[in-house]
Amino acid sequence: MTTGRWVALATAVVLLIASAALFGPLVPYVVDDVRLDGIVRAVALDWRDFGEDEARERLQYELDAQGIDAAVGDESCALNELDGGREVRCEWTVDAKVIWGVLPLSFHSIATMDAEGDLD
Repeated sequence: MTTGRWVALATAVVLLIASAALFGPLVPYVVDDVRLDGIVRAVALDWRDFGEDEARERLQYELDAQGIDAAVGDESCALNELDGGREVRCEWTVDAKVIWGVLPLSFHSIATMDAEGDLD
């Protein structure tokens, strides 16, 4: 390899390591948020099909079974009746420890259903 290619390769490796160090601690929270998006949709469908009690039970089961961060609990989620529809909403915050200190993060996952029971 030529010197230019070695420099480019070394630069790429350094940037990759720096990116992993900076953003790596945030990945578990983003993954949990993506999982939670699917959970609230499943809970909304259970609410429609089996009732509110079954939906709340499903919510608790999914939070535990999928290993969602402890910052997301029953108090973080709500099942709300809207004008002719329903909403399942989970909101949570966490202080992520990163290299330069603590970064406060906020997440929310919402599934809304119209009066006919169709998810929006």
